[in-house]
Amino acid sequence: MIPSVDIDVDPSFPAALAMGLPDEENVDEEGYGYFRGVWTIGEVSHEEAVSMIQEERRLVTLVDRTSRTQAEFEAMAKAVEEGELDYLPAGYAAQHPDSELVRVVDEYAEDGSPLDALELGVAGLSYALTSVGCFTAASCRSHYSDRSWSDRPVIFFAAERPTVHWLTPLLRQSGCGFADGSDRADRLLIVEAPSVTNFMDLASRIIQQAERQGPIKPSVAV
Repeated sequence: MIPSVDIDVDPSFPAALAMGLPDEENVDEEGYGYFRGVWTIGEVSHEEAVSMIQEERRLVTLVDRTSRTQAEFEAMAKAVEEGELDYLPAGYAAQHPDSELVRVVDEYAEDGSPLDALELGVAGLSYALTSVGCFTAASCRSHYSDRSWSDRPVIFFAAERPTVHWLTPLLRQSGCGFADGSDRADRLLIVEAPSVTNFMDLASRIIQQAERQGPIKPSVAV
């Protein structure tokens, strides 16, 4: 039961918005943009992005197959992210002690989640964007809660104009869109979507395009 929201997104190239990577002096140990509880991912190789995308898809498929409501999806996703059985729906672990979901959460309690402390549904795209030269500043898969800081899946990021131009058709194909994130910091854009399924699709398209075309060249005309 992957949540989805009814929103319109704009996949057109955001020509009127400022673009570019943040200056180094404006990025501290907590990242960029005055977000709380964030950090800088750092460099991500193509292989690391592929691995994250594959692992995330496996976990989302598991939680989707197991959950029946948005509330259950939220609880199960949180349990996977944190490696904590207590986040599962009440009584689930006791009723299904041999289930794959309980086994996975138990494993992550011991070894840590492979999501690198990112949320399920935004981790793969965050890695994909970083691997092609973007700077990801914050992300949220949107939560089944009145306290969710975003009402739809979002990733705030910065990128050079040629990179955004390169990304634009991939956003359109995956059902994602751009929005202006500059109220948080200069040069921040937002990629947003109705569901994390759109984000996972976009992540795969970015990796496939990078494999076909090689590195993005700054000289691309816009």
